[in-house]
Amino acid sequence: MTKIKKNYSYAYLLIGFVFLFFSNGRWTLPLATFIAPIFLIRFLRFHKPLKGFIFLIFAGFISNIFIWKEQIPVPGFVYYIMCFMMSLFTALVFLTDRVYSQRLKGIVSTLILPSAFVLMDYISVLTNPGGTFGALATTQSSLPLLQLLSITGIWGITFIILWTASIINWLWDNNFNNNAFHNALWKYVLPVIIIILCGQIRLSQNFTDNTVKIASVNIPKMGIQHIFNDKPDSVNEQINSSFLNNCEIAAGSEAKIVFGNEIMLNMSSDKEDAYLEKAKAVAVRNNIYIGLPLLIYPIENPGARPMNKITWISPQGEILFTYFKAKPTPGEGSYGDGVIKYFDSPYGRISSVICFDMDFPKLIQQVNSMNIDIMLVPGNDWKEITPYHTYAASFKAIEQGFNLVRSASRGLSASFNYKGQVLSSQNYFTSKDTLFYSDVPMNGKRTIYAVIGDSFAWLCIIFFIIISVIFIKQK
Repeated sequence: MTKIKKNYSYAYLLIGFVFLFFSNGRWTLPLATFIAPIFLIRFLRFHKPLKGFIFLIFAGFISNIFIWKEQIPVPGFVYYIMCFMMSLFTALVFLTDRVYSQRLKGIVSTLILPSAFVLMDYISVLTNPGGTFGALATTQSSLPLLQLLSITGIWGITFIILWTASIINWLWDNNFNNNAFHNALWKYVLPVIIIILCGQIRLSQNFTDNTVKIASVNIPKMGIQHIFNDKPDSVNEQINSSFLNNCEIAAGSEAKIVFGNEIMLNMSSDKEDAYLEKAKAVAVRNNIYIGLPLLIYPIENPGARPMNKITWISPQGEILFTYFKAKPTPGEGSYGDGVIKYFDSPYGRISSVICFDMDFPKLIQQVNSMNIDIMLVPGNDWKEITPYHTYAASFKAIEQGFNLVRSASRGLSASFNYKGQVLSSQNYFTSKDTLFYSDVPMNGKRTIYAVIGDSFAWLCIIFFIIISVIFIKQK
């Protein structure tokens, strides 16, 4: 390899580095997520593995510092450590591909990078406190492609992104000759086209499902800071009272189910029972289901963390269930046992989790056998993760086949059907409306992913282990 070619390879690094800034995080462009790894792989091909590995670590580290700023809620020094670790593990995957590709040839070698990346992503989602927040698959917005979620979960999307980069580099290594093109056409292009066509067919299927009007109540902008009061004041009492008034207004607009933003109803534990009785009376009087997003401060233990939960009340004034938030934002502590519950209604089987819970596949997979029709999720975001966090939640709707309404203060409130199509939306930062309405299908759709779970991820892991054994034996 000539010195000129090696020097020329730094142009590939520069191109990949630029696209990294748009491949995830605050400036995400879905196409950039596909393009960045193509040129990073190409750069590595021209250099010794260790040298290329070090360059990739620093390219990823620098871009991470900018793209995750104010999106990852951790303090200064810890933030830089996290940015470095994310870059380190990603670069390690590319290094593995670089080393293996020296010895393993043929189109099967293109499966090394995507399977290794799925392995890394799978471990990351299981072990890090952010779940799928920032996962590579959540950068994508093409609904025909995203229907693959209903079979493979996010792992199939991740695989295709990295397989695309690997295939292009394999063609490049083979000088784009006819044999390589023919191989790629049948073994890569055709499967991807079939996936997208099947996704388009799934999207085009229109079922005449009945719908139910669901309303969510937003925290007034003037009261947004008061919801965090550890000693609830008169403003909190006004918000609590206005929530019930808005439930009656929503019922007058023919809403059958009403709930609110996360931790909207802030009160001390000695006032909870009295408030529940008022809410029961409103539910009975208006014949509606009410979900109370509560933040309860225990007066018997002033030093204890508040309880973040949602309590559902039936039109008959009965408490149907209370769910405690299981996965708080990092630093908030732990609230609940993580057991997802549901109730049956004339409008389908309904369940709830809270905000960040939707970023954890293992938690949401509890609903695999529950046949949930509608998932109602109170949320509380911030501007830098809007609208990303709500759209990322819609991935779970496609995976599990339920219809979704996510009601977010300081974020995007939106409803989706089980195909991920937006039914209605309202942005906290641009809307002055107190109530957000959605006409939501009453029936969900059982998915293959709900049956087989993370089987595709395990197939990738098994493949990578087998190919590693072959590589070691050859060496």
